[in-house]
Amino acid sequence: MEEVIFMKRIIMHIDVNNAFLSWTAVKLLYDGSKKDIRKVEAVIGGDESTRHGIVLAKSPVAKRKGVVTAETLASARRKCKRLEIYPPNFSWYKFMSRKMFELISSYTSDIEKLSIDECFLDYTPVAHMYGDPIKFAYFLKNKIYSNCDI
Repeated sequence: MEEVIFMKRIIMHIDVNNAFLSWTAVKLLYDGSKKDIRKVEAVIGGDESTRHGIVLAKSPVAKRKGVVTAETLASARRKCKRLEIYPPNFSWYKFMSRKMFELISSYTSDIEKLSIDECFLDYTPVAHMYGDPIKFAYFLKNKIYSNCDI
C-alpha cells in the first residue's frame, strides 16, 4: 500500500505598505529629487487648496504623528504642521504594480490579486522548489524591495 502524505496549505499575504506613498517616493527619486518623502511628514492625497481630498497613503513619519488613511487633508495637517501633500499618480502605480506582480509570477502562478498592491500567494505547489516558507517569504520581500526600489 502506498503512503499518502498530506501537506498543509501555505498561503502568503503580500501587501506593499503605503504603496502609493512608497511608489511616489521611488518616482520622485528617479526623477532627481534629493528628498525621500518616506522620511518626512508626507501624504498622497487630493488638492488642499480646493478643500478636496483625503489621505490615500502616509509616510511612516506622518503615521507616527497619528495620520491615518482616509482622513481629510485638513485633519492630517492639524497633526503634522510641516505636512507635504503629493498628488496621486495612478499610471505610475499601475506600472509599479505590474512590475511587482510580474516578479511574483516568476516564482508561482498561484496568485490571487486583491488590489493594486496586495495579493495572496499559494506557496504549497512550489514549496518543494524553494524550501522553507519563512525563508522564501523574506527572499521574496527582498526581491520586491530591490526590483521595485521600495
